[in-house]
Amino acid sequence: MKLTAAEYQDIRKAIASLPADVSNDAIGNHAPKLEELYAPETHAAALDPEAPIVLGVRGTGKSFWAGVLGKEELREAAATAYPKLGLNHLNVQFGFTGLDSLNGIGREKLDACVPANAGIDEARFFWWATILYGLAQAEGKQPTKLSKLLPAARDLEEREAILDRHEKALHARSRTLLIVYDALDTMAISWPRRQLLTQALLEVVWSMRAYRAIRLKLFLRPDQLEDDALRFVELPKLRTGAVRLTWPGTDLYGLLFARLALSDASVSFGRLLESLGLRMGSRTEILARHWSLGHDVSDQKRLMTALTGPYMADGAHGYKKGNTYDWPLAHLGDAFNEVTPRSFLGLAIAAATYGAAPPDRVLTPDGIRHGLRAASKTRVDQLHQEFPWIKGVLAPLAGLLLPQEEKEVFTVWRKTRTLPNAIADAQKEDYLPPFPESGSNDERSLYMALERIGVMLRRKDGRLDMPDLFRVAAKLLKKGATAPL
Repeated sequence: MKLTAAEYQDIRKAIASLPADVSNDAIGNHAPKLEELYAPETHAAALDPEAPIVLGVRGTGKSFWAGVLGKEELREAAATAYPKLGLNHLNVQFGFTGLDSLNGIGREKLDACVPANAGIDEARFFWWATILYGLAQAEGKQPTKLSKLLPAARDLEEREAILDRHEKALHARSRTLLIVYDALDTMAISWPRRQLLTQALLEVVWSMRAYRAIRLKLFLRPDQLEDDALRFVELPKLRTGAVRLTWPGTDLYGLLFARLALSDASVSFGRLLESLGLRMGSRTEILARHWSLGHDVSDQKRLMTALTGPYMADGAHGYKKGNTYDWPLAHLGDAFNEVTPRSFLGLAIAAATYGAAPPDRVLTPDGIRHGLRAASKTRVDQLHQEFPWIKGVLAPLAGLLLPQEEKEVFTVWRKTRTLPNAIADAQKEDYLPPFPESGSNDERSLYMALERIGVMLRRKDGRLDMPDLFRVAAKLLKKGATAPL
């Protein structure tokens, strides 16, 4: 069986029409929807109520899973995918969402309770108040001001009495209350305050180990937990027990193929699968991971070859450019070799809109290379939302050939006054500078800030390098690699 050009174009249009912005909030208009739910096996630990800390860089799905936990309909669907986690026995409330609303807690509410000059005790009392807030919400009480809960949060005996009463009631009903904290990188705009609030929250998380029916779950950026300024004797244990959200290549391809199977092009896509001797999956089979294209590398490679051809170039020596299955994964990783679904789907979407549609396949190698450029630009734009200084420190490096000796990189930054400009802009615009002020504010500290978030890396020979995911958009050069836009 051979597909017609129209059927290939049908699949191409379906890829091109996938949502380009797959970012989510835990609550509100951008909360996850049922049709978006895809459940990799590797993410089971992230939803496990027994895992209090989940780490993930931007775009890995922290807010998505926080939103899934917070909505009963999605939690029930996720229970199908992860039947051993007991998600059907959970009540879920939010302790921080980054968004101030009737049911959300963001920085404005936090600042109203924790003065700018507050110490660690006041910060801890605030987080205890969020737990009391969650308990009250779970009882169906009308939302109250967090500030009204602070007296009970400060009073150890009263606080423990409330917690014990709820613990016993939940235990009697075989229920668990999970209080979820998301978007914690938004809770402060200065390093000292972010460190104070983070440490206080981690101390409360550690204290809550005394309760079995009331659990906390934090979705955090890795650099926030690994901050060297945190001083907490039990911190190493929390770091060791933290779960990291990652997306192996099989899960990324599984996500793409699942989107196609459930798209308007499902008939054409099904005929393509039939021509390869592969089976179509239903929504339930996909969610329960009973579909081979969600996890079988061999089947995924056969399908990718049918969609794009086998190699990144035509001709007898085309294999030297790499195969079309591995190439996107190899070029979309950050310095930790982590690829996010946002980047992966972004590459596929851009590839499906590049050039004329081929008659005998869906995507072309040139389209995939174009997709990398588009994904790179999107990734840097999105990183800029989280680290507003990022574009200002990458821009002076444009045109530099990588890998490069560190003195050359630091000289560029020094000549363009990149570091003082970044610090001054952070003060002017009220956002976190690249690193806390200390006695060694220099270009090396700036590089370390980029290394911590996976934007740059040091090679074994000591030279500095940058993953293609950022290099292409930042317009740095590398011999034999994809050229910038």
